[in-house]
Amino acid sequence: MRVTSSLLPAAGLMVLLACGGGGGGTSAPPPPPASAGAFEGPWNGTLVSNTGGSVSATALLLASGEMRYVASNGIQAVGTLSATGSSAAGSGTMYAPTGYVFPGNVASLSYTIHGSGTGGSVLSGTYTSAYDSGTFAFAYNAGAKYASPVVLANVAGTYASTATSSGFPINGRLTSTGALSGSDAFGTLTGTLTAVDPAKNAFRVNVTYTPTGQAGRTYAGLAFFDFSYSPVRLQVQTTGGAGQFAAELQLVGP
Repeated sequence: MRVTSSLLPAAGLMVLLACGGGGGGTSAPPPPPASAGAFEGPWNGTLVSNTGGSVSATALLLASGEMRYVASNGIQAVGTLSATGSSAAGSGTMYAPTGYVFPGNVASLSYTIHGSGTGGSVLSGTYTSAYDSGTFAFAYNAGAKYASPVVLANVAGTYASTATSSGFPINGRLTSTGALSGSDAFGTLTGTLTAVDPAKNAFRVNVTYTPTGQAGRTYAGLAFFDFSYSPVRLQVQTTGGAGQFAAELQLVGP
């Protein structure tokens, strides 16, 4: 198994503790739930390590603050982002590409990010990690049409991968009901897409990948259709007990 160092954030999560005042025995109210604020939606960007290396990344951020991004080196990051005005901070876990591990022989690591920007436009800042740190700069992907509902019948058809977390090409099919199926040289996959919000281009996705002669491996995460490409591409970003499964799939036929 090859070992690769990360160009993405990998810092320990911060734990915040609140203590009540004396006398009343009461505790401070819990913090409000995370919210993406104006930064909700799909983003494309670049992360630049302080060592000089860089990777591109495709991200999706939900209104709840849930975020995922997949980088061009195959690393996937999952976490939560909270936004206050033009400022944002997040933390979570990132996963090594299939068949790789991070330094220390671990398949996943924690990260934190801090940034600022303008919703629907730009978001930039810094990331920190146990092994690496650097900067990031993302631009909002307006071409993905996040604020428009997706009619699955209009994007159903045969898909072929332009990128995968495993590095192996995938051929698949998506039906008008959101059922996903396909295969690569080493196994088969099945899955389902369910809209997070019927008015938006964001989906919950569950995938089972079954290597030939082995038990199936289940993954769950997010997906969206990127209409900035013609034909459209489906961005699938999922993780599970076996690691991660990510793919960019392009519609190639009916």
